[in-house]
Amino acid sequence: MRKKRLRKEKHVGEFAEYGRKLIVTRNLKDGIDEFLYAFVEEAIEWSGCYCGGGGKDDKLDVIVELGTRSENPDAKMKNLTAWL
Repeated sequence: MRKKRLRKEKHVGEFAEYGRKLIVTRNLKDGIDEFLYAFVEEAIEWSGCYCGGGGKDDKLDVIVELGTRSENPDAKMKNLTAWL
């Protein structure tokens, strides 16, 4: 087993970080700016997550960083999908 310092540096074991790909397809092409603002502020930041990605008009394709195992990534993902 690796030393704690190496596990932290390599993001393994208790320091592993979880993430998921999230693809959102909207029914509307209008109002994407308002949707993105609300999604980031109300869903991503409120859950304590980070995201990066892109999209256009009716489709959003992002990677959501859900944190470590101790931060309960499954509950965070449920909050995000419930918001959508």
